Amino acid sequence: MTRAKKGPQRNTPLEAMLKVVLADAIKKAKIPAAQIDEVIIGNVLAPGSAAAQIRMAMFMAGIPETTSCQAINRMCSSGLQAVASIANGIKAGDISIGIGGGVESMSNFDMMGGVDPNFLDDGVFECEEASNCLMGMGITSENVAKEFGITREQ
Repeated sequence: MTRAKKGPQRNTPLEAMLKVVLADAIKKAKIPAAQIDEVIIGNVLAPGSAAAQIRMAMFMAGIPETTSCQAINRMCSSGLQAVASIANGIKAGDISIGIGGGVESMSNFDMMGGVDPNFLDDGVFECEEASNCLMGMGITSENVAKEFGITREQ
């Protein structure tokens, strides 16, 4: 939503961003938070896919400890996968009410934060597809924008 490292949310923790969204979703849905069966949130960059921060945000938004929590890291479209997982859970009858979404901070976490380049197999650097996994998300988005002719203004 804002620029990484320079934008107004650069110092905002994930749980603070997510709490506001969860609380607003509950308010707009006009349901008691205690009726929510499951919350699934996608995240790529934070350690552990931000599972602890997601749980903290749930509690701060008034969602009780009886509601299960799941963090998804799909590398791309983690938030979309979270929404699909909630929809599938409802369709299957496993849950009645759920919240799915995503949260990310490219200011506070980076793609390589959990990867030690000195402890990678030499084959990673010999395989273009594997070595491309070392490219940061910001550069990846710039490459996609260039490939498809999308400007920052658009």
